[in-house]
Amino acid sequence: MPGLRSEEPATSDEGRQRLKSAPAASGIVEHWLFGLVLAGGIVLRILVMLAFRPVMWFGGDSASYLATALRLIPDPSRAGGYAILLWVLRLLHSLALVAAVQHLMGIAMAVLIYLLARRYGLPAWGATLATVPVLFDSYQLQLEHDIVPDTSFGLLIVIVLYLMLRSPGERRPAFAVAAAFLLGVSAIVWPVGLALLAVLLAALLIRRASLMTVAAALLAGALPVVAYAAWFGLHEHQFTLTRSDGVFLWSRTMSFADCAVIRPPADERGLCPPPGPRMASSLYVWSGASPLLRMPGGRFSARTNALARDFALRAIAAQPGGYVTAVAHDFGLSFYWDRPVHPDAGIVDRYQFADAATAWVPATMRTPGGGTVAGDQAAYNGGHPSRPAPTRAVEPFASWLVSYQRYAYLPGMLLGVILLAGLAGMVIRRRVAGAGLPWAFAVTILLVPPLIVDFDLRYLVPAVPAACLAAALAFAPRAGGPDQRRWTTSPAATGSSSPGEARTSSLPSGSTPTASPESS
Repeated sequence: MPGLRSEEPATSDEGRQRLKSAPAASGIVEHWLFGLVLAGGIVLRILVMLAFRPVMWFGGDSASYLATALRLIPDPSRAGGYAILLWVLRLLHSLALVAAVQHLMGIAMAVLIYLLARRYGLPAWGATLATVPVLFDSYQLQLEHDIVPDTSFGLLIVIVLYLMLRSPGERRPAFAVAAAFLLGVSAIVWPVGLALLAVLLAALLIRRASLMTVAAALLAGALPVVAYAAWFGLHEHQFTLTRSDGVFLWSRTMSFADCAVIRPPADERGLCPPPGPRMASSLYVWSGASPLLRMPGGRFSARTNALARDFALRAIAAQPGGYVTAVAHDFGLSFYWDRPVHPDAGIVDRYQFADAATAWVPATMRTPGGGTVAGDQAAYNGGHPSRPAPTRAVEPFASWLVSYQRYAYLPGMLLGVILLAGLAGMVIRRRVAGAGLPWAFAVTILLVPPLIVDFDLRYLVPAVPAACLAAALAFAPRAGGPDQRRWTTSPAATGSSSPGEARTSSLPSGSTPTASPESS
């Protein structure tokens, strides 16, 4: 009508812009709680970098990784995937920046856990709660700042879970193949990844993935392992990941082996446990009184490793009850309320901020390839021989973190409660969709070390992200149900025709979608 101003059509550019900006603003508000928690985790990591400069050193382990990274050679005693990562990061010319990268890995784990939990329909507070141990556990922070492979291994595992679970109710063979490849990479960082690869392949079979998918996953997982073994063979003339698998399994048997029962052949009798009280299993590898040192070729020669493997298999076959008891005891150490002093106080102290500046090995100790601890640190940290990089504790930040560590950590008993909660959720709801794979990963990470060598507090940390994710997803809405439909990626499933058009459902009014098979 004349004199009256007509209302702006809803299809105008301004109207469409308002419709587009509304969901974005709503999303920011929706994630404010996780944003605050994430900011707290970032602040803590900045404090760690300010407090302990440039990084923290885990004794001979860190020295070995750094030396082999500088010279790009394998260490017969351990898988060297982490050393290859350090070789790549050498381009930064700074150990402090290496620590920063590892702290970013910790942040990335928390973000991926949050995104997965939200995809499965958990509320913001529930998804945020699942990230708290990763963001705030003081031992997670400490390992991120150490020159050790645990953080990079943990991130690989979380990425694998994200790939496998990111599309609730859908099968994604390409994601399964990519996940298997990353598990192969994780196996050359820490050989426990081989057990996780087996778990993944079993999960694919249980989910009735096609044989082509399973075969492709197997080949993808084997590729990095075979490539590393070939590289190891070029240097050490043996196609394998390490020359320590037999030695470590032998050390596992030292807590129960009785040579009067085992009756080893003459060439293995030197590997019988020495008289006196038994130590923690892993100490038999590194002790100055270790029987390994009397073997021809030394601790990690091919012959010693083969003889140690034969002795261990003979001991397990002759004393299966002793083996099961030893494994059960060490697995149980994972769930103590107080952190157990195992394998000894010297190892436990290496996980404490209070002892961060302790020189666990002499600066003049020889390292693989002919260097020294101090010389390798200097060469990596900017290339100046006069600049070794022992850890310096800087006040007042160091004291703050020492106090923080007394209280802010996940006790083993709570880790056990988290695992039991995940299992209970799956049993009560009679489904393993979503939660089953991370739960199996967490248990495998905890169980494999006691099976093949010993318990160590360090091995608990990589299991925590998977355990928290499993507990969260066990109580999420059903995969493929109404709350998950919006996370599918095909236009047909979402009911949208093209970007910019109004979204409409492809289902009749009042109908309910049926649950789809869990993603693989």
